[in-house]
Amino acid sequence: MKNKIGFNLVFAILAFPIGLALLKEFDFNTYTFKKTALGILYLVTFILCVFLTFKKKSQ
Repeated sequence: MKNKIGFNLVFAILAFPIGLALLKEFDFNTYTFKKTALGILYLVTFILCVFLTFKKKSQ
């Protein structure tokens, strides 16, 4: 049987505004976060949402 990769719309919708907030928090001139702790929190949350968006479906 095929292993199908699922797409969870809820986590995709959550990842979009978190990704936008992450872009606003990142300073591209110095390649650092404006507020380090908040930037790391956004990054971890964004990666988790993307991972859960494309998680394999259980059988």
